[in-house]
Amino acid sequence: MSQRKWLTVLISLSVLSILVLASFAFQLRDTRHQLESIHSQRLDSYDAIEEIMYFNIERANAIRGLLAYEDRRFLESYYSMSQQAEELKTSITNDPHTPSSLIDLLYRDGIWEQGAAEVLVFYERGDLEAATELAETMTDQRQTILEDLRALKKMQYDDIRKQLIATENQIDVLMQALTSIAILLSAAIIVILFLIFKTRKKNRPQ
Repeated sequence: MSQRKWLTVLISLSVLSILVLASFAFQLRDTRHQLESIHSQRLDSYDAIEEIMYFNIERANAIRGLLAYEDRRFLESYYSMSQQAEELKTSITNDPHTPSSLIDLLYRDGIWEQGAAEVLVFYERGDLEAATELAETMTDQRQTILEDLRALKKMQYDDIRKQLIATENQIDVLMQALTSIAILLSAAIIVILFLIFKTRKKNRPQ
């Protein structure tokens, strides 16, 4: 084969090498972005839900304090926590990445909030017995919601852990493939350079 043909093969192989390596690099970057997405989107939703549950606990404590001591200062704490919880709920429900299981949990939490509002209505009417009875029922509901949240969060962490392992394995496979292809292409280029040198030496006038 002539020197010009060897050069053509070398250039073609070099271009092919660049395209293959660029393709793998792009795929590797996309996989890394997928890995980061798993960390951020889902766990953020669960952290927000857990914060709402914290606000609910504080609101429940405020209601108990109001009924036990009849101190209206507990209402200030209740309404403050309610406002912060509502802002978080709005951000979660507007997020398209929020799992439907969490949306359902928010719906149930809304039922709990309706019960809390009814407790305050009874209190304002002066019916402490009815308010206290309803507040005790709400405590059981809140505990059930918290337990379901823990169960959902555990399931979500298990699912994320599996996806992380799968994504990391995919990255390992891509790195191995990228290394193997780079070695093979480098070897092929070295061989072609050697053949070009040999052809040039052969065609050199004696």
